[in-house]
Amino acid sequence: MNAENVSSDRGRRLIGRVLGIVVVGAAAIAAVVTLLQREARPQTDDATVRANFVGMAPQVSGHIMEIHVRDNQQVRKGDLLFVIDERPYRIALDRARAALALTRKEVDGLTKGVETAAATVSRAQAQLNASEAEVVRRETEPVAADAEIAQIEAKFNHAEQHLRRLEPLLPRQFVTTDRVEEARTQRDAARAALDEARARKEAAVAALASTRAQHIANKAALEQAQSERGRAVDAVGQVADMNARIAAAEAAMHAAELDLGYCRVYAPFSGKVVNLNISPGAFARAGAEVFTLVDTSTWYVMANFREVDVRHIHAGARVDIYLQSQPGRHFRGTVVGLGWAVLPDQGTSVMGLPNVERSLEWIRLATRFPVRIKVEDPNDAFRIGASAVATVNGTLFEEVR
Repeated sequence: MNAENVSSDRGRRLIGRVLGIVVVGAAAIAAVVTLLQREARPQTDDATVRANFVGMAPQVSGHIMEIHVRDNQQVRKGDLLFVIDERPYRIALDRARAALALTRKEVDGLTKGVETAAATVSRAQAQLNASEAEVVRRETEPVAADAEIAQIEAKFNHAEQHLRRLEPLLPRQFVTTDRVEEARTQRDAARAALDEARARKEAAVAALASTRAQHIANKAALEQAQSERGRAVDAVGQVADMNARIAAAEAAMHAAELDLGYCRVYAPFSGKVVNLNISPGAFARAGAEVFTLVDTSTWYVMANFREVDVRHIHAGARVDIYLQSQPGRHFRGTVVGLGWAVLPDQGTSVMGLPNVERSLEWIRLATRFPVRIKVEDPNDAFRIGASAVATVNGTLFEEVR
């Protein structure tokens, strides 16, 4: 019996040792499998549902006259959402159109003024040319007068000398009285002709001075006419093929048309109206959001993975998604991007120096980085901010391959 008991105890101890080894091995295998599974299929329950959205704000200010949607309503792209009071903007458009018409009339009048100024310049140029030719002609008259005076002076001197030769001979009766009188008459005629020639020279010089003065006046008149034409051209505002005055008035009219069009706000994309808490009659300010429009055509899950897991995730990886509101429903997704920056809790700079806070924590928690996942098959249960669980498939094996 003692031998049998000893043998039985040895068998039980052996079995216990084997079972212990098996349990320890199974635990080790389970740990390894868990670690491999964790790296092969990173999972997080720190995930929320997201979608693109915009705050619907008018581009003009005014009282809201009509609201064509209700809160949580699904709308299509191009649907009319609400209408701002159009009356002030219609008045502004009518005023801009009237200003454009007046500007065109003014430009027509200024253009005619340019034509008149150009004609005045042409007349002034013609008068300047004529006066210049007259100056040239008048400048020859004193020269001709000097030549004439010289010729007449020669005749006068000859007549004077001839008379002086004859007068002494009259008492001796070498010449007759008639001949002396004839010589005296010729001398007097020559003197009269000389006086007339000198008078004509003085008149020619005076005429030349007057003509030059008129030429200077015509030149000043031409410069003034050219200056007036330049001012008239500038007033028209023509730049190459564009009239700046008309272009400015047209731009003001187009701006008024644009503002009038902004009074009607349309849906930029298909989506769902959210946070509509306003009624007709309220005053809406340009740029101030009236409500939010959520783009329901594309849904995302923003999943925060630990930094040790992010290195195993890449764009294009397949993801299994579960919503906490529908735990039994499986959704598919694709990684479209990984976050590359998060705001650190410590280590920021203060006054140009790094601020490193003292810490007694023995455990350093891994930082989490956001991973954007596009949902491939969303349904009506998706809402912004809903909690989700995301599991990335096959990342480790794909890295190995």
